[in-house]
Amino acid sequence: MKNESYPPQNMNRFVRRVYNVDGLEIRRDWTGNDESARNHNGRVQLSESPLRLRLSWRKSKHDFAHLIGVFDLGLRNLLEAGYVRLEPRSEDEIRLRFYHDWDNMIYIQVNNKGPRLPVGRVP
Repeated sequence: MKNESYPPQNMNRFVRRVYNVDGLEIRRDWTGNDESARNHNGRVQLSESPLRLRLSWRKSKHDFAHLIGVFDLGLRNLLEAGYVRLEPRSEDEIRLRFYHDWDNMIYIQVNNKGPRLPVGRVP
């Protein structure tokens, strides 16, 4: 399947792909790296929701980064559904994690045992 079919339409309240975006509208620009345990994560304030994030991915720090997409993330909805978690001793900061699984799909997922939401495929 092509990246355009991800994330699934029925998941728009959690994550939505955005097209034709001006770079100034992007609030986070993250690049995942397979050499970093096949994941990329960081702390994000719930008040940033909806968070517009550009996600790219590469095999190693020396490889070219491929654009996965630009997404609007409903952080509170992701938290309520268990795709992200609150940071310890915080009520308004979450840990957002993207994971590149062996099926070549990028997922939002708390850990390898939690529910996961597909957002795109690495070309």
